[in-house]
Amino acid sequence: MGGTALEKLRIGMIGSGGMGRHHAREVLRRDDAIIVAQCDPSDAARQEMRKVLGPLADSVREYTDYREMLEKEDLDAVVVSTCHTQHIEHVKASLEKGLHVLVEKPMCTTAKDARELMELSEKKNLVLAIAYQRHGDGRFIRARQLIQDGVIGEIKLIHVIIAQDCLDIFKPGASWRADPALSGGGHFMDTGSHINDIMLWTTGLEPARVMAFINKYGTLVDVLTAVAIEFTNGAVGDMAFTSLSPEWREEFTFYGTEGVMRFGAAEPLMYQRRGEDGVLPRPAPGGKPPLQNFINAIQGKEPVQAPPICGLRVAQLTEAAYKSAESGKPEPVG
Repeated sequence: MGGTALEKLRIGMIGSGGMGRHHAREVLRRDDAIIVAQCDPSDAARQEMRKVLGPLADSVREYTDYREMLEKEDLDAVVVSTCHTQHIEHVKASLEKGLHVLVEKPMCTTAKDARELMELSEKKNLVLAIAYQRHGDGRFIRARQLIQDGVIGEIKLIHVIIAQDCLDIFKPGASWRADPALSGGGHFMDTGSHINDIMLWTTGLEPARVMAFINKYGTLVDVLTAVAIEFTNGAVGDMAFTSLSPEWREEFTFYGTEGVMRFGAAEPLMYQRRGEDGVLPRPAPGGKPPLQNFINAIQGKEPVQAPPICGLRVAQLTEAAYKSAESGKPEPVG
């Protein structure tokens, strides 16, 4: 597998739904990569992918079984954009075939599976990247840099909230996200994966234990979640997730020994040190969309923005929260 510098990177798409098509558009922006195959059991999804591929559609071979695609195609890499609980199967099979993998979030729904994929990618010396687009967003990159530089001191308290109006997709029968056998969970597993990741990635904090409360609101999955967290450095915090809000609100607030930092979907990055005026730092340059970073990482041009360790840390936190909501008591993370 793998071509010379004069050959295009040959990519297979496992999953032709909305996110698969999003990543396909990114591939089409490159002159050093090409989609050679797409796989999805849904005829409708494959047809929608053909619309994205445009004039190239007839040259892209189609499959309904990813195993057949992996067996028949000469690929360098795959993009996995399938149901959450299927990620472990699709990513593992691709890595075992010697292929680089970009996988949609969450990387896995369990920490055990995340560890397995991380170890396999390292053993095979293959790129495994997670499509956490916020890792390529200059606001979040800058926030992480400032925290690492100690601008607000040691973080001692966090407050995080994500509010969306998306209950309908979690109603029974509405989509695969409403089926825990395919989704692995609801809003906390889905959008919450992004939020948990950014909290962990920007702060560098390590959760020690959590206490969680979940309401399914008549569905089969979580749509309201509140999590209290204790970190290994003694910091504490709360995170709230709702799919019942009429407004979109995404907010991260970190309180440190020397100041406070706040940022969100509708708010600029801001920090204020004790006794000083607030500062609105410029976003950091250099971030890329996940697919662009993935290809560059395969070519050795830049490091992976969202490596598998991020997927493991999210899985550990998510598992502990679900376990706490079930047991009704604090549960350790790890």
